[in-house]
Amino acid sequence: MSSGVDVERKGMDMTFASPEDKFGIKLRSRSTRTLPQNVAMIMGSIYVVAGILGFFTTGFSHITEVTNKAVFGIFMVNPYHNIVHLAVGGLWLMGAFALTSAGTEGLNIAIGGVYILATVLGFLGYLALLNIPTTGGDNYLHLVSGSIPLILGSGLIGAFSGERETVNA
Repeated sequence: MSSGVDVERKGMDMTFASPEDKFGIKLRSRSTRTLPQNVAMIMGSIYVVAGILGFFTTGFSHITEVTNKAVFGIFMVNPYHNIVHLAVGGLWLMGAFALTSAGTEGLNIAIGGVYILATVLGFLGYLALLNIPTTGGDNYLHLVSGSIPLILGSGLIGAFSGERETVNA
């Protein structure tokens, strides 16, 4: 295999440039984490722990049975609800560590939107149709769980403070 110098000697102009030089894309080191990635990591960790704690309260039988079992005496759960918490937490953690900052922002917007929808359905009493027991505490927790990723994890704060980089096509 010839080097770039040998290629130039043969009359072909092939330069080996970095992606930043070719496309104008600034590469970040893997050690720097953005606010959306940090939000996804924190929310994912909280939801994984909540799912595990829920199984201590409900056990593993009667998966979709709506019972009066509550975590901390406030949040109604059943095993199906715990599985949903584990899945959402795992998705958030995978997004925090595997996606780019823009991808994590999209994931935060999607999950935040689903939790806002769950809040509305919970307050209207329709979340029970999905075999997810709710109380007022659950609805407010869903509201907070939807608002945090939409506000902090969607890049809105970075956009208003001028930290976001804009790309002109």
